[in-house]
Amino acid sequence: MNGLSKRSWHKPSSMAIIATIFAFLLLSFLSAWQMQRLFQKEALIASLDAAKQAKPADGLPKTEDLSSLGFRTFALKGRFLHDKEFHLAARYYKGKLGYHILTPFLLAKPDARIILLNRGWVASEQKNQAAHPEDEQTLVAMLRTDRDHNFFTPHQTVEKNIWFWRDIANMSQVSQLNLLPVTGDVLGKAEPKILPIPTDGDILLRNDHLGYAITWFAIGLSALVIFFFYHWRTKSS
Repeated sequence: MNGLSKRSWHKPSSMAIIATIFAFLLLSFLSAWQMQRLFQKEALIASLDAAKQAKPADGLPKTEDLSSLGFRTFALKGRFLHDKEFHLAARYYKGKLGYHILTPFLLAKPDARIILLNRGWVASEQKNQAAHPEDEQTLVAMLRTDRDHNFFTPHQTVEKNIWFWRDIANMSQVSQLNLLPVTGDVLGKAEPKILPIPTDGDILLRNDHLGYAITWFAIGLSALVIFFFYHWRTKSS
């Protein structure tokens, strides 16, 4: 009690007040932003789980907004336009660096729309060894509408056909094709010596946003506690 009774409030400087309030508000904003990201990620995971449970629909709908059908699977019939394929870097498979082969897929008539499909992964040194089936294909693809790039994603190297994200607008211009505004991943099982290796449809989404939200808010709260106890202290002799 004697130690507490000797404490008194020391008036803080204006700069200390402004800096503490600014730090607390900034960290609170970051915490709230992470909570928003948490809700978005949980909704994305829920839609992914729901899509896994649903059977592949027969063909792409023409009247529905395709951008709302992310992770849904569809049975598609058509043929690949291999002369217009794109190489998506840098993609890893079992720890090895390689490419995803993105190829326009001409849907069978009467549809005749063109969707860009990720046929699968090849190692860097095997980029030109991927199979190129010319006949009509019937396959199952998972629609991808999620964002696959950010501020730090490298610029496309169009002249070398090396791309770092699914830039549909630019790819449409380069290929001179009217590509649909969504892409898809061809689903399948890996088979020895057959390239590219298709995806199995399993997508693991990290969800650490709650931990980040708590951390940011705790740091902001700590700034207030430090501010208080620094100014509510014993008098210096």
